[in-house]
Amino acid sequence: MNDVTTSTVMLAAAGAIFIIAFLGGTYITWQALGVLKWDKIVFDPIGHQTRMLRFILAMIGGFFIASTAAAYLLAGQALRALL
Repeated sequence: MNDVTTSTVMLAAAGAIFIIAFLGGTYITWQALGVLKWDKIVFDPIGHQTRMLRFILAMIGGFFIASTAAAYLLAGQALRALL
């Protein structure tokens, strides 16, 4: 394989890993936010706005978890290049 094909495959694999980590992180964050006592934070704990707030916070948490996973994998590849 030439360099263009190899880099394209590596980029596609990195994108797939990021998407999987993002979805997994969003799910984990959603479950963690479910434990909170929303009635002490918002007026209507089972309302539509509270569910949207929980969803947005879960997406943000999922992004941070996926970014951490991507940085970890990038650091591992950089270490492999050093050795």
